[in-house]
Amino acid sequence: MKVKITARFMARVHLFLALIWAVLTIPTLLWWKNSILWVSLMSIYAIVISHLAAYSAAHAEKAASQALNESGEANKKIHAKNTEAAKQ
Repeated sequence: MKVKITARFMARVHLFLALIWAVLTIPTLLWWKNSILWVSLMSIYAIVISHLAAYSAAHAEKAASQALNESGEANKKIHAKNTEAAKQ
């Protein structure tokens, strides 16, 4: 099973996770402020999300580069056709 990850899907996931972390702020401030386990989980989550964000940025840069290359090749073909048509 292959899951297609779109920008819209990722935006919804990030919004959902942001809401969860906002809700978890209250118990964190009231009850879990001295919990080593909770601090460890927050740290691991931050590390994982940072790596996913870096992967996403690299993937977006790669896709943008490929799109730019494809559009450049298409422009060259159009220019060649126009030049050839102008000669005739």
